[in-house]
Amino acid sequence: MDKILVSIYVLTIDETYDIYIPINKNAKEALDLVQKEIVKLSNDNYIINEKAMLYTENGTVINTNNMVRFSGLKNGQKLLLV
Repeated sequence: MDKILVSIYVLTIDETYDIYIPINKNAKEALDLVQKEIVKLSNDNYIINEKAMLYTENGTVINTNNMVRFSGLKNGQKLLLV
């Protein structure tokens, strides 16, 4: 398995998207890919934010320096993009 499926709530546009994230990338690269995918899925309603962060449901920040594989993210997890 080289990807995980997560559900991401995007605060700025009040929408939720199910997105596959590659586990062999660092979280910063994965976040960049996620934002590009959200732009497509939202029909350009979302604007990429270089300072965006991913949070878990309990408020824990996903460290962008870690590999996704070691970030604690799990298949089916719900995240918040701020």
